[in-house]
Amino acid sequence: MISIRNVHKRFDAQIVLSGVSLDIERGGTTAIVGPSGTGKSVLLKIITGLLHADAGEVRIGSDSMTGAASGRERRRICSRMGVLFQGAALFDSMNLLDNVAFPLRYRGEIAENEIIARSLDMLDDVGLKNRALSFPGEVSIGMRKRVGIARALVTRPDVLLFDEPNTGLDPEMGQEIYDLIKETHRKYGFTGIVVSHEIPEVFQVCDRVVMLYRGEVQIDGTVSEFLACPKPVVRQFIAGSITGPIEMC
Repeated sequence: MISIRNVHKRFDAQIVLSGVSLDIERGGTTAIVGPSGTGKSVLLKIITGLLHADAGEVRIGSDSMTGAASGRERRRICSRMGVLFQGAALFDSMNLLDNVAFPLRYRGEIAENEIIARSLDMLDDVGLKNRALSFPGEVSIGMRKRVGIARALVTRPDVLLFDEPNTGLDPEMGQEIYDLIKETHRKYGFTGIVVSHEIPEVFQVCDRVVMLYRGEVQIDGTVSEFLACPKPVVRQFIAGSITGPIEMC
């Protein structure tokens, strides 16, 4: 479904991604893990076309995101994807219903009554239909994350990307978000990518695990293969130890 080949990215002298290659299987969910500052979110932005790679290719199915000839072409490819940003990134001036409806209105492809009906259905899926007219500032951060998932799903994307979905949440709320990811994945069957530094919690929503460190893939395998990996950098990350090859900032 998603093919990433030899992707490089640097900001001035800082090398962020150094020849990253991996495949994201259709219908599955892959966790991209690793210490902070190892390029996880940068890779996500390159996949969605928000950042340009310095070299390499990202393909979404038969479409090349990195090879798109125009902004219009990138937007067309990006329309196949939905994103839950770290802070949910809701519009404070819009109520929850209008936040969810925004991508549909932006595309202008369906009638307003269908937009409202579909947006209310999505809010119902995340348990917030009764708060449709509330504003983001009137609900908890956990509820805002749920609205973010509803907005990401309302266009019925092939791919859904989650950037640190549990950032800022306590363990109970975090578990609710993971439960919601599992439930919506079962219902809609999207291809999922979850960027996270939280292990083992993220394992409950993924089929495969990719670990990045120093801009390179350290392992790409099943959860069992990840947990059994003998590489010192992987063992240190799993253990959460301060001793080992991972440099602590």
